[in-house]
Amino acid sequence: HYRHYNIKNPNVHNGRSDDFASLAEVLGRRFRKYAGHPQPEDPDFPDVVVIDGGKGQLSSVMAILEKLELDESLTVISLAKKREEIFLPYQGQPLRTDPEQPGVQLLRRLRDEAHRFAISFHRQKRSQRLKTSYLDRIPGLGHHRQKQLLSRFHSIDYLRQATIAQIAETPGIGPRLAEIVYQHFHPQSTLAEEVTDPGIPVY
Repeated sequence: HYRHYNIKNPNVHNGRSDDFASLAEVLGRRFRKYAGHPQPEDPDFPDVVVIDGGKGQLSSVMAILEKLELDESLTVISLAKKREEIFLPYQGQPLRTDPEQPGVQLLRRLRDEAHRFAISFHRQKRSQRLKTSYLDRIPGLGHHRQKQLLSRFHSIDYLRQATIAQIAETPGIGPRLAEIVYQHFHPQSTLAEEVTDPGIPVY
């Protein structure tokens, strides 16, 4: 099944890409419970671990698995994108394969699907950060209330179109804070100018 991992390493989290640090963190979290005690009968224990990368990434992964005493219990391979080469642990040269072999095509599809899933998750997180960072500018609107507003209105644009009364119906907001939110989006307006029914969908 699919699984998300939010990288907690601050050097990676702050926008400094580091494949090796990310691999170390994710594999450590994924296999920590099996450290020194592999459990092949556990449905959550993988048959094969496929690494997106070349010899460098594979060597890094094996070093991590050695520390967890799982290097002899897991089948690990890596798929390098540049030439679609397949590497096995502790071997300097890639396997001699035909790119059109069904097995190689399957690995490529797995890799591409993992990319799609990761990119989709990254875009979702980025969109959420942009929304909350905009709402951070509104005084008195903490993280929990921001989530409540986004849950009700689904987007900043719909929230911008909402009336004070509609905003106030959001759990945890109330009339006074609703007015502050409304005035943030409409700084030049007065309460008399408020549109009572903008026709926005609220669920």
